[in-house]
This record gives sequence, C-alpha cells and structure tokens, in this order.
Amino acid sequence: MTRSQQHRNDLEAIVGRWREALAAWQLTGSDRDRDSAILRFELAYEVAWKHLQWLIREEGLESNGPRQAFENAFRLGWIDDEVLWNDAIKARNLAVHVYREVHAIELAAELPRLHAGFEGLITRLPPLT
Repeated sequence: MTRSQQHRNDLEAIVGRWREALAAWQLTGSDRDRDSAILRFELAYEVAWKHLQWLIREEGLESNGPRQAFENAFRLGWIDDEVLWNDAIKARNLAVHVYREVHAIELAAELPRLHAGFEGLITRLPPLT
C-alpha cells in the first residue's frame, strides 16, 4: 500500500468514526458523546489537511499548513465551499478551548455541517494511482 493510499484509508476511517460519534451524541445528548465527536473532528481535520498536503505536492504545488492546503484544494476543485473550510479552521482553533463549556457547545453545533464537508471532500478527491 502506498503512502497516499494509507492517508486516504486513514481519512475515510476517521471520518467514519466521526459519523459514529455524531450519531451517538445526537442519540444520547451526553457531554461524553459530544466531546468524543469534537475529538473525532480534530483528528479528521489533522488527517485531512496532511493528506491534502501530500496530494497537492503530487500536483506540483506546496502547502505548508492547513490554510494553504485547503486553499490549494479549492483551486484544484477538490473543495467547493471555501467558507466551510475557513469555518473548519476556526473550529479547529476553538477546539483547543473546549474545556470551557460554552466553547464546546458552540463547536458541537457546527459539527454536522463540518462533517458533511469532510464527506464531500472524500468524494471529490482525485483517484489514487
């Protein structure tokens, strides 16, 4: 398995686990399940931008951080909603403050929309060779 294939598998797996955590939280409404969904978002974010960085390099471009990776993915047509990905960056930065209940509630409210964006990204990524 190539490195790109492993990255893609990791991304698909963590986004799937995030979907499960969201479903559990929506079912129970518990803080534990909410926090699990937030953690899965953080993991998906990290795996996604690093996978994009790898794919973008294969396209001959450079992405030295998440913002640049998402901007290049937009330019390449892999992302179609630039606002959502700017919101994902803000949400990731907010996630480090979820020890404050108000931030956890605010972030959790955005998770379903962000998850849909990650699902869309996976479907729009170029096929691996």
